Amino acid sequence: MTEYRFARPEEEAEVLDFINAVFSQAARPHDFEKLIPKVYAHPGYAGMHAVAVEDGRIRGTVAMLPITVHAGESCLKAGYIGSVSVHPRFRGKGYMKELMAMQISEAKRRGMDFMALGGQRQRYQYFGFSLYGGEISFSVTRANARHALPKDTLFSFAPATERHAEKMAALNERQTLYCQRPRYWDAVRTYNGTPYVILEGDRFAGYLIVLGDRITELRLERENDLPAVIAAWLREHKSCEILCYGYMKERIRGLNAFAEAYAIGPSGMIKVLNWERVLRAALGLRALADGERVTKIEGVGTFRLTVQNGRAEVLPCQAPPDFTWTPMEAADTLFSPLNALGVTDPVFRAWLPLTLDIPIADQF
Repeated sequence: MTEYRFARPEEEAEVLDFINAVFSQAARPHDFEKLIPKVYAHPGYAGMHAVAVEDGRIRGTVAMLPITVHAGESCLKAGYIGSVSVHPRFRGKGYMKELMAMQISEAKRRGMDFMALGGQRQRYQYFGFSLYGGEISFSVTRANARHALPKDTLFSFAPATERHAEKMAALNERQTLYCQRPRYWDAVRTYNGTPYVILEGDRFAGYLIVLGDRITELRLERENDLPAVIAAWLREHKSCEILCYGYMKERIRGLNAFAEAYAIGPSGMIKVLNWERVLRAALGLRALADGERVTKIEGVGTFRLTVQNGRAEVLPCQAPPDFTWTPMEAADTLFSPLNALGVTDPVFRAWLPLTLDIPIADQF
């Protein structure tokens, strides 16, 4: 008989050994204590894992990391799903279905506003998750630097150390959207990220996080330093990718002025639990044009979405809806960067896609 429950404190070592073994068999060797130190390098993580137990042994697990997301003037509670694993000999028994249901119930019980994850699309559509986010990757080469970027730059880079964490954290928390990082130094090294500080002489000018040849996070004290910082980076690198998100309006304008190319895609998958709060936060990040629409989400309610003088508001109402969607249709229409291209309504065309991304350092 299978027992479904949350892992106990004394099972932490078994949980870690289990997910390391399952992921290592499926792909390259994994060491989650190093891969996600913000979770697995510290005691106390057992309880975030829903587990399937047979004969006293863990045979499957789904974990959820709680995250506090600051988006403009809104503060949202989110749960990021990760460490989804089933023992190879015990697949096909429905463990994942039960464990995902447990975590969705737990997210609702804890008053979370939305859940997010990365993974195979159809697998998680069964649980109500849809593609979301406005992830934009800009490619920049030395040829771009030679023709379009400053020739002389005083910026340099040094490997970040934990003594830089306080300045880095303060700069991160000045962003339009950021997630609280209780273990900041561990967070910036998620997925083997390598953090660097940006220096102008001895002055701290910002920081960046690198995964391979991809700059996944770039924070600057002065945004107008962007061209000179990228020029300095390309003195030591033939090319780079710079990741940003749809709500980063000034950063997008800056990179688009000199980048060789760009690609736009989803950040992951989302399941909205509190539509009123999530829509208000996401619309506030994208409030570009005044307008109003009434949207009914079946099984949830009807909401009036209003943008006036750059401020967004979302309130329940009884008015006849302009659009009626299921929750999946609403998420697909409002949060997918590709589906937004097919929107013909003039108000929504100005607003979409809504963006509510979780930076890579904060993912699970």
